[in-house]
Amino acid sequence: MIIATAGHVDHGKTTLIHALTGADTDRLAEEKRRGLTIELGFAWLAQEACAALGFIDVPGHERFIGTMLAGVAGVDMALLVVAADDGIMPQTREHLAILQLLGVAELGVVLTRCDRADAAQQQRLAEQVSAWVAEAGWPAAPLWSVVASQEGDPGVAALRAALLQRAATWQPQAADGPARFMVDRRFNVAGAGCVVTGTLVSGRLAAEQRLWRDDQPVRIRSVQLASQPVAEVRAGQRCALNLASTGADWPGRGDWLNEQRLPASDRLDISLQSLPDSHWHRGVLQLHLGTGVYSARLVQLDASAGLAQVMLEQPLQAVWNERCILRDPAANRTLGGGRVLDPQGLRRGRSRPERVALLRDWQQAETPGEVLAAALRHGPVSMPELALKLNLTQSALQAMLPPQVHLLSASGATIALTEEQRAALWQRLHARLDSWHRQYPELLGPGEGQLGLVSCLQLPLPIIRLLLQHWQSAGLLQRTAWTLHLPAHRPQLQAADRQLLLQVQTALLPGGLRPPIVGELAEQLAMDLDELKVFLLRMQRAGELIAVAPNRYYLPAQVDGLVAVAQQLVADSPTGSFNAAAYRDASGIGRNLTIQVLEYLDRAGVTRFVREQRFLAAG
Repeated sequence: MIIATAGHVDHGKTTLIHALTGADTDRLAEEKRRGLTIELGFAWLAQEACAALGFIDVPGHERFIGTMLAGVAGVDMALLVVAADDGIMPQTREHLAILQLLGVAELGVVLTRCDRADAAQQQRLAEQVSAWVAEAGWPAAPLWSVVASQEGDPGVAALRAALLQRAATWQPQAADGPARFMVDRRFNVAGAGCVVTGTLVSGRLAAEQRLWRDDQPVRIRSVQLASQPVAEVRAGQRCALNLASTGADWPGRGDWLNEQRLPASDRLDISLQSLPDSHWHRGVLQLHLGTGVYSARLVQLDASAGLAQVMLEQPLQAVWNERCILRDPAANRTLGGGRVLDPQGLRRGRSRPERVALLRDWQQAETPGEVLAAALRHGPVSMPELALKLNLTQSALQAMLPPQVHLLSASGATIALTEEQRAALWQRLHARLDSWHRQYPELLGPGEGQLGLVSCLQLPLPIIRLLLQHWQSAGLLQRTAWTLHLPAHRPQLQAADRQLLLQVQTALLPGGLRPPIVGELAEQLAMDLDELKVFLLRMQRAGELIAVAPNRYYLPAQVDGLVAVAQQLVADSPTGSFNAAAYRDASGIGRNLTIQVLEYLDRAGVTRFVREQRFLAAG
């Protein structure tokens, strides 16, 4: 269980931790000289009856608010320290607001220096603070009073006993999901090298495990918990990692170490909560996320719903539901905070109604399953992309899918969609094809590039091709060579074209798998060569002929014969493949035409060429 202190400068936070643990968290000479906490301090309270309690001591001075934010990120509980003789001070208020924005679940109040205030003053302050923290969201926050924060102080003993009792019943968070470790300190140890400390916010960590810092791999040599070597740490625990494969200055405070290679983004869509009297502007702000500090600007997407986009000067890795704080560095003031809804915010279309509606639903979601369900209500979902946003494995996310949802996978892309969404996609494609047929009635249909499938269906091309196969199997769509068309559509050829096409078909058919070249065809038909080329190209676009080679056209039935030769060779081969010589011998069309035919079959997606051998392409 990790506990952080919070409160105004010189209210006794460091002294309190020393009385509780016996450890002095002020390590720096400057801290001891000035009697002021500057850097984060750490201490452990070990107990046999329960897991060790970890304490994080944070600075109280307003100049070190960034360090304070790094200390309270990811803690389980906070102790708000208020000096009885001073009462509630400016940093007391700001620290409590930060704890509220970060969603710290548990809060306790400690009144220190009670020897400097009479009983009536202590009573008034206790009532004032209790009412204040209740209004902020902790109505049952316990309150302890200590006199001098020294060993033997009954108040300190009562506080220690209460914290140990809470630790005995504390349930650690679930360790499911990939590991994500938040670094708050880095130092070097002689003979060991780089050591980082921080909090594991999800997953598990063990020695020899490999993690990623952005795109750079690091390896864990050993793990320590409460200054003792352990085999494994779980989510919610604070630990130290001895790392290999690090840089001279990384990882350090502000870095994340992830089990998955999470994508970095310079735009975060967040659910924004503003503090009273906050003034949001388009100037440079400071975003505090985890233990890092980033320069950013903020744009309101929907002020009434509390939706905004944070635009960062440098990309960072974040995941859904992580908490952040936004401050105005010029005024040295906390303006508000938020929860990350989409760590890969859109650059274009960020304020469109459908986008804002999705963010509104994600704003209400409390679990990854609810995020997935909300995304499915708005359209097909890219499972790998959403899994990374949620810091889940793809298999874990797929396990959350309702049974009626279809899952399509091809070439590394995986899309989840409902039957209604698949039907809507078909209606969109049908409308596009119908419009194309009406615009070009003399042509059989467009190719994939002419139709603009990706822009039409807004899905990865491998997934679109799976859908095309499904619609072809269902009889909704027909493909002839390169063209896609509705089954009922037939090119409306002019009478002269129909008559000439019949003559060309009659001349090509006897050639079998080796029809005459264009020049020979022109001689047979007694036509001008250039005029015939224009006609043949027009018939290719109409789907009546197929240009297998630049100077040789085939009837669709003849192309089926070329494909049948390849299929038979694969069926007869023990390796499931064939080479050009085998195709030449089986087809009898000669070496040069064989090369042209095989290159056409590769382009058409019938075969694929691998190391001088050809295989039938999947599907």
